[in-house]
Amino acid sequence: MKDIDAPVVIIGAGPVGLATALVLGRHGVRSVVCEQFGGINPHPRAHIVNTRSMELFRAWGIADAVRADAVDQAQAGTVLWKRTLAGETLGRIDFADGPRGALAQRAHASAEQLVSCAQDRVQQHLLDAVLAQGTAAVHYDTTVVEVADRGDAVDVTVDGTGGRQVLRTRYVVAADGAAGGMRDRLGIGTEGSPVLGHQLNIYFHADLSPWMREDPALLVWLINETSPGVLIGMDGARRWTFQRSFDPAVESPQDYPPERCARIVRDAVGTAELDVDIRSAGAWTMTARTAVTYRSGRVLLAGDAAHQFPPTGGLGMNSGLADADNLGWKLAAVLGGHAPDALLDSYEGERRPVAVDNARHSVLNAVKMAEVGIGPETAAIAARLADPDPAVAAAERRRIAEAVPRQRPHFDALNQEIGYVYGTARRADGAGGRLPSATEYTPTAAAGARLPHAWVDRDGQRVSTHDLLGPGFTLITGPEGADWAEPFERAFARTGEDGEDRTGLVRRTVVIGRDVTGPDGRCPEPLGIGEGGALLVRPDGHIAWHSSEGSTPASALTDLLRGAGRPAA
Repeated sequence: MKDIDAPVVIIGAGPVGLATALVLGRHGVRSVVCEQFGGINPHPRAHIVNTRSMELFRAWGIADAVRADAVDQAQAGTVLWKRTLAGETLGRIDFADGPRGALAQRAHASAEQLVSCAQDRVQQHLLDAVLAQGTAAVHYDTTVVEVADRGDAVDVTVDGTGGRQVLRTRYVVAADGAAGGMRDRLGIGTEGSPVLGHQLNIYFHADLSPWMREDPALLVWLINETSPGVLIGMDGARRWTFQRSFDPAVESPQDYPPERCARIVRDAVGTAELDVDIRSAGAWTMTARTAVTYRSGRVLLAGDAAHQFPPTGGLGMNSGLADADNLGWKLAAVLGGHAPDALLDSYEGERRPVAVDNARHSVLNAVKMAEVGIGPETAAIAARLADPDPAVAAAERRRIAEAVPRQRPHFDALNQEIGYVYGTARRADGAGGRLPSATEYTPTAAAGARLPHAWVDRDGQRVSTHDLLGPGFTLITGPEGADWAEPFERAFARTGEDGEDRTGLVRRTVVIGRDVTGPDGRCPEPLGIGEGGALLVRPDGHIAWHSSEGSTPASALTDLLRGAGRPAA
């Protein structure tokens, strides 16, 4: 038995595991990350980094690095439907030509914008930040073979380069992905839709500029009878993936050696002369499942271990990053003695409804894509496009051209990214939760919502309201609301016999008009606090309390840390 100097063991060094370690480190909590593989998987899978994730990366100090590795926005803003890459265009979505006000809505909603950056690059930037922070030990080639919850501690048996050993820790975060196995070993079931399909993901390097130079696109959906699928630009230059249907009942990834994969890619592009460097190929299952619980004693699930979505919406990795941010500060509060273990139950209460809603959105997108040739009807649609009767082919082209614009919410769903409010019901009619539209976002300063973004001036520099937050709690008051600060500070007061502050909880107070200036010297309207109000923001950027509630920030903080079941707790 080895008692380790880390109260949290994280299983999995993917984006979610590394993000959890990074958030814990921001609160001074040490962790050990165990990854069964030898390093970052170079085969890119996810690539959409949505608005909320970029806001988190901004707070964690890696947004600029991720943005530098992202696909150029001119390319990332277009989605095409074509017969082959070199062939006829059937339809397109250009986000710059979207509904009136859509781009302005995104620009006003956040200091950050959605980008496309390959998962392996995102992972590398997270790893760099974790190692620079110095509070987590990341062990590759280390497999967790058993987790035993002892009630007051957890024994984690690992096989690594140093042999088998048992690590004793206080909590375990299982971020080992959909196929990691820890969720099943804990006996936690899932619920959701049946399998929606199987895909083969081919990762390759090639120069596609002859076809992308004049009409660049992030995604190109290809509808033909020989090699249908979707082409995804991972860096906008030479790194690409091609996804196509796959039937595990009659084939396996071993049936796709590099030579066959190269032919598939050439057929999809529409030329036999293309120089293709096949890097890897792997199969995956499209499904929408959510764990029935996110917790088993001292073991908590995060990321794909807790939820799986179809990629239609790009919400998988992004949901996992928000899981890490929510869970990380709560673990830190419990481990620091500021909150009881019951606070951790609110992690599932907040994050699981978001996952269920994201799964619903992703499935609806997947079903809707069938009308534009993506799904079980692909072969039939491709056949109609190639029908020798010109009237049949022309009618099918018209139908696809009319259906393509209806796919826009699949790719542009701002309200889905940032509009969720913890502690509210999510009903299809929009009552009490996210609006029924996935695209139309309205800022709110209600308890449980993400702090609205607004530009303010601090020491002569324009910064976002999100830049006013730190790793702890932040009280933001109007120019005449400074009196709220005294009960807020009192809530943190916990002194030792020597009179020193023992709270350990990081906090700050920001007074509009004193510390920062809003537009025309007034409090930014999206905050909803006027001149004399205030709001309390949690470490994850969600609002814990608003002065309109009639209570105090002190009582809100006390209830929150007790896990007393407040809407934002």
